[in-house]
Amino acid sequence: MESQINGFEDMHTILANERKVGGVIESDYLRLSTGEEYNNIVITKVELLGSALCSIGCVTEEGQLLIVNAKEVSLIHQPRHKRIHELRNQLFKHTKMQQKLKYLKRLFELNDGSYNPLFREEALLVIKDIGLKNVKKEIDVSGVYPKEKVYTIA
Repeated sequence: MESQINGFEDMHTILANERKVGGVIESDYLRLSTGEEYNNIVITKVELLGSALCSIGCVTEEGQLLIVNAKEVSLIHQPRHKRIHELRNQLFKHTKMQQKLKYLKRLFELNDGSYNPLFREEALLVIKDIGLKNVKKEIDVSGVYPKEKVYTIA
C-alpha cells in the first residue's frame, strides 16, 4: 500500500481515521534538532491546536514512547502510510498486530453466524491491514473471505 505523506495535516488525517483507512505511519528516521536520530519510527499521534502543530507522538524500534515538541523536530525522513504487516519497526508491528487480532477475534465472536455487510467490510479491512496469512494462523476467516473458485475443464 505504502503511500507518501506530504505533511503533518496528512498524518493527522490518517491517524484520526485509522479505523476507516487502517495502517499506520512509519518513517525511515526522525532527527531531532539536538542531533538525536531514531530509525523506523512509527508516528502514533499528531497534536494540533487549531491549525498549529504542537507535538507528535512516536514509538521507536526499541519500544520507547516519545512525545516530541514540534519545534524539536529537525527532519522526518520518508514518512509513509503502511499496512501493519508492512512495517519495519518489528516491536510496534508485533504489538499492533496482537491488538488487531484480538479485535478481529472479538468481532467474529460477536457476529458469529450473522455475517452482515458492515461486519464483512470491517473484518476485511482488518484482515488487509494485518495480512491474510497472519490472520489464518489464528482465525477461521472462511465465512467472510471468498475462497478462490476452482474451475474444471470437461
